Amino acid sequence: MYTHRRQSIDLNGTWKFCPDPMQRCRRQQWWKNPTKPNGIFPCWDVDGLWDTTVPSSWKVQHAELKWYDGHAVYMRDFAAELPAGHEAYLVFDGALYSAQVYLNGQLAGEHDWGYSPFQFRVTELLRARNRLWVLLENIPRMDRVPGEIHDWCNDGGLINPVKLVYVPITHIHNFRTQTRLEGDTAVIGVEVQLESRDRVAREPVTVRIPELGLAATLEAQVGQMAGCELRVPRSKITLWSPGEPRLYRTELATRFETIADEIGYREIRTAGREILLNGEPLRLYGICTHAEFKDTGRTATAAGIQLAIDHAKELGCNFLRCAHYPYPEAWGRALDQAGLLWWEEVPAYWLPNMHSESQTRRTCGMLAETMRRDWNRASLIVWSVSNECCWRNPENPKENNYGYWFEAVKTVRGLDPSRLVSCAEAGNMISVKPVWAPARGDEFDRAIEDAESWRPMHTDEWYALFDVLAANLYVGNPGEAEPAYRRFVEMFKSYNKPLMLSEFGSMSLRGAEVPADQLGSEARHAAILREAYEVFAGLPEITGYCPWCLADIRVPLHWRWYNEGKGVCRYGILDEAYEPKTTVQAALRDAVAKLKQHFQRR
Repeated sequence: MYTHRRQSIDLNGTWKFCPDPMQRCRRQQWWKNPTKPNGIFPCWDVDGLWDTTVPSSWKVQHAELKWYDGHAVYMRDFAAELPAGHEAYLVFDGALYSAQVYLNGQLAGEHDWGYSPFQFRVTELLRARNRLWVLLENIPRMDRVPGEIHDWCNDGGLINPVKLVYVPITHIHNFRTQTRLEGDTAVIGVEVQLESRDRVAREPVTVRIPELGLAATLEAQVGQMAGCELRVPRSKITLWSPGEPRLYRTELATRFETIADEIGYREIRTAGREILLNGEPLRLYGICTHAEFKDTGRTATAAGIQLAIDHAKELGCNFLRCAHYPYPEAWGRALDQAGLLWWEEVPAYWLPNMHSESQTRRTCGMLAETMRRDWNRASLIVWSVSNECCWRNPENPKENNYGYWFEAVKTVRGLDPSRLVSCAEAGNMISVKPVWAPARGDEFDRAIEDAESWRPMHTDEWYALFDVLAANLYVGNPGEAEPAYRRFVEMFKSYNKPLMLSEFGSMSLRGAEVPADQLGSEARHAAILREAYEVFAGLPEITGYCPWCLADIRVPLHWRWYNEGKGVCRYGILDEAYEPKTTVQAALRDAVAKLKQHFQRR
């Protein structure tokens, strides 16, 4: 549902909260059983609950819950006045993980997965004075996405904004724009979805881009997408690009309402081994990111987003690989304005059973919800459907996830054919000298001496699914980049598709005074990055480079000396406080600049 700038009540701010490991709230149904003066049961009252801030993660907001996974309860009161002729929707831009929502003692709805946006119509439940309960649970499980193990903090809470949105009974539920170039003409396709209680209602919808002098009217029927095309000479429009991120106010109007958005128009496609932006070859000088912000963790703020953008631009980046889950709506809007391209991903991560019904359903649901929110962001050019989901036993086809991949790509192509599709899997090659065995679990190191024996893991049909073949490919030591990355190109160049290194790099502790060749030193981290970019200069088939990652992140998986016993992963160019590892930062910045100069001279 399109909710941006619609009439709404902001429900962010101070809420009441408690962890509920014994599920007392559910058992006593607090949402419909108010407390009684001097009564013992039910076991709560407003003064007994904690104050918390929404949006936030309880793991950041409350120090005593730093690693707590389990049940939790959110509650707040608010006043509302439903305008005549309108519906009311509770809108959540993302929560972790599963949610049950109760308004004034009645179930408003349930949501079965995390990160992506969701909403519930609550018109009949709304009153002048309202009490809203949200019951969350974030216990890692193997039938969920992500599963029991993943390499970032398993946050919990209302991590993204919450609001109550009013829309006319017959309203524009959503709309999608797509741009293609035909010679000297830019063709802007607009599709509109109308919703109403009247399931046979039809309404004219007028689409306008005032600054371009474009307008058209289409006839929309409830529950169906109706479309039109607007054509403009390329000389009259500034196509969106990192160098000139031009946005145009785009309006859609019915007799009941007018909605508007700031949208950039551009074309993204591939041709052979090249990615083309507005018809011009594009190299992606990137960095991987997590939605992990200084002081607020998983919850984005305007200042936190801007800080990440500033650091990425300082490195010379034009692209962000945004791992490993949907980010909040504000993120994509900020990147549109900043002129940073990005890819968005769902957390199909380290899962050998993605082909199972429960995981495919949850992931495709998460993907569809996110796509319908972000499909008008010009900066967003790649949808990614998985990360490293075939490394456990590549020799056993029963453990492969082909059923999921085919379904996920079908979902993406059906909802948004205008963007590229990829996944961070192409680096999952196998060797004719295999060393992996089930007892090794998640150890997936490969001996660089055996690089010549690496071969593609998947079938030709699998590689045909994707527009860009992306590999997470780390080397263990300086001196190993050339054989590893050269072999990657040799394995996949016959598919005649753009190739990307979606992860590479090393780890270090900022300012550690240790020998330069020791794992965990900034000097060694810098050397591995510097060498990688030197090798890339001789491999023009690779068109995208995304070292892992912008900043150190919270995750209780890593307990070497350089993690300092904090449960912090140290792959970042910055530490967890966004302070730069100066040696690493300088090496990456210089390496990116040199690689750009190299290809500009070609």
